[in-house]
Amino acid sequence: MVQADDRYRELQQIQALTDSSDDVLDFLARTVRDDLAIAEVEGMTGEAAVAATFTTALESAKGAAVIALPTRTTAG
Repeated sequence: MVQADDRYRELQQIQALTDSSDDVLDFLARTVRDDLAIAEVEGMTGEAAVAATFTTALESAKGAAVIALPTRTTAG
């Protein structure tokens, strides 16, 4: 009798999951979408960090060039 009760409860759980399958699928779809969005944002954050580093290096190089290169004089 205990096994029959256990199987009946399992059947009820399966039916409940089946009845709410649209909710479960929606939840899974939102989760996957969020995971993809997180990965995209993390990638963009990395690209922004590289761009910022490049910009800083370029500004540094421009500053060094101004100091190192002789000034151009115009013929007058």
